[in-house]
Amino acid sequence: MALSARDKKSLLALIEKAQLVYLLTRYPRKQVLDDAGDVAKLETGLADMRAAANELSEKIREDHALVRWDELAKKPDSPELAWRVAKRVTPTVIRELMPLLEGEPEAAFFLRPEAPAKRAKARTATKKANGKRRRRSQNGEPSR
Repeated sequence: MALSARDKKSLLALIEKAQLVYLLTRYPRKQVLDDAGDVAKLETGLADMRAAANELSEKIREDHALVRWDELAKKPDSPELAWRVAKRVTPTVIRELMPLLEGEPEAAFFLRPEAPAKRAKARTATKKANGKRRRRSQNGEPSR
C-alpha cells in the first residue's frame, strides 16, 4: 500500500513517540509512577501519540483494527491509567504499523517489540494435581 506524504509523516511521528512511551513501560511500574518527571514524560508521550494518531487517514485505522484506537484517543484520568494504556496500546501500535514504513530510512533504527509469547501449561503442575508421582526404586527402575 502506497502511503501519502501526510500519512507517512503522521506514522513516523506516531511511532517515534510510541518508542519513547514503550521504553518507559520497560521500567518497573512503581519506579515510573513514583517519579513525577517520568509520569510527565509518559503523559506527554501519550498526548503526542494521540495527536499523531488523529492525523492518520481513516483507511489506515480501518486496516489496522488490532490497534486500540479508541483507547489511545481517550485522555487518561490518572498516572495509573496512563500506565495501563501505555502498556496495552504502545507495543501493538509499533508492531502493527512498522511494516508500513519498511524501507524508509527514517524508520531503520526503530524498535520492534516482539509479540507476547503464548504460555504453555506447566506439565509438572498438572501431574501433581492429577495424581501421585511415580517413584523410582533404588536401582532406577519405576516402581509398580
